[in-house]
Amino acid sequence: MSNPIRTLLPSDVPSAMELSTGAGWNQTAEDWHRVIQLSTNGCRCIEDAGKIVATTTLLRYGTAMAWIGMVLTRPEYRRQGLAKRLMEDAITGAEQTGLHTLKLDATDEGRPLYERLGFIVEETVERWGRNAKAGVVAEEISDAPKGWIQCSSHVGTTSDEIFALDRKAFGMSRNRVLETLFTPGRYDSAASGYVLSRPGRIARYLGPCIASSKEDARQLIATHLGSFSCGSNEPECSSPPAWCWDLLPANPEAVSLAEESGFTRRRILWRMRRGDAIKNNDAMVYAIAGFELG
Repeated sequence: MSNPIRTLLPSDVPSAMELSTGAGWNQTAEDWHRVIQLSTNGCRCIEDAGKIVATTTLLRYGTAMAWIGMVLTRPEYRRQGLAKRLMEDAITGAEQTGLHTLKLDATDEGRPLYERLGFIVEETVERWGRNAKAGVVAEEISDAPKGWIQCSSHVGTTSDEIFALDRKAFGMSRNRVLETLFTPGRYDSAASGYVLSRPGRIARYLGPCIASSKEDARQLIATHLGSFSCGSNEPECSSPPAWCWDLLPANPEAVSLAEESGFTRRRILWRMRRGDAIKNNDAMVYAIAGFELG
């Protein structure tokens, strides 16, 4: 199939959603719109017969690194080299703008392709989940510590301290991404860290969560999960949602907190890199932002 690669547009989201839904992924139309908004001309697709049949997204983080996500192909169009073409397009586009480090989170199915394109495994990523009926296992915090901020994103703002803490953990600034994530989801923050969540197609998505210590992360996550439990004053919480939580097992404290909170391991992915390593601090990462965001 030789249909040309073109830029994915907001008007393409309903068709692109068919790909992610068909793959059983948790992303919503809002997630698609977010990454398109953040990555002008970086989201690419192949179209056939008026429908999107394959996609990739490329999200640039400054001038040092970019993140590849949403590598999807409709089942009936697989094994035609579409994902390879789109990946090569993403690599070329990044390198033409001086970006020589690319990262992504790979499924078992996608890993062989990425390895052939020069990506290497850095570490694993695990998805943990909790069913809606599980309730809140972690102790809910009624008396928040001094300096704690609990706020709706409709009235709250993120602070320079939170941005600086996130940059230390992630390895570079992702302020623009965080600003878009703080808008749709309720969040909890303190000088020592933050946690937020957003609606998902299947389950509410917990993350990102960055914290200076396990205890700080425990309080943040317990507060946040508790705000969505039955009996909560939050308008979104007429019934407790199912949750998913993506974490780095390189941080065993994140694994421990997931277990304490009633989550169980659901699947394993591979965090891969092409190019120079980026210095970060996994010990501060208690939940990632998403497979398409890093």
